[in-house]
Formats: sequence, C-alpha cells, structure tokens
Amino acid sequence: MKTYVLLLLFSLSIGWVNAQQTASQSVKIGDKFIISEPSSSEYRHLDVPRKNFIIKRGGIADMKTLKNSVVVVTDVSGDQNPVITFKRVNGIKFFRTYKTLTADLVNALDSKELLAYN
Repeated sequence: MKTYVLLLLFSLSIGWVNAQQTASQSVKIGDKFIISEPSSSEYRHLDVPRKNFIIKRGGIADMKTLKNSVVVVTDVSGDQNPVITFKRVNGIKFFRTYKTLTADLVNALDSKELLAYN
C-alpha cells in the first residue's frame, strides 16, 4: 500500500513540474501581446519607470499611451518565474525615451495586464 501511495505522489510531482516548465516555454521570442489597463491605479507586474525618471530623460510621462499597445517579446529570462523584455511592434519608444520594458510574465498574464495577441 505504501508503494502505491509513493508511486502516486511521485507521478503527481513529475506532472506538476512539467506543467511549470511548459508555462515558461510557451512564450518565445517574437510572440505578441497587448498591454491592457493596469490591475490597480498603476501597473504592478510591468516594470514601468516612475514618472520622475521619464521626465528626467526628456519623455512624456503619460501612462495612457501604454493601453492597447501591441508589443513583441525580445528576450525571455528565468525558468521558475520568467521575466520578458518587450518592445512595441510599430517601433515607437515607450514614453518617447525607453525602447524596451520588462514584465513578470506569469503575474502579468494572471492580472490581465498583458493579453495574448491573436
């Protein structure tokens, strides 16, 4: 009986590990996403610079320009909790100063700050 229980637990743990790996492997360089509205008053899982840094670099700190932007993934890093780097598809810089931004992929998708682009 103990062997059956151990075998069941082992097979469940292997399946759980595979499910975690497929989430990070499912996003590749070149995948497209849409930036939607923030889950609160500001983006929590997209690494958006603070307004004072945007202004210091000569940009326009208007968060409304992010909404409905189509972005493409340029880099994926991290296995357990993937962090993606993305840029706009149309080539326009974010806030007229930042070429790329980063995001915590799993949490951004869960909070619907990033949506899959069809």
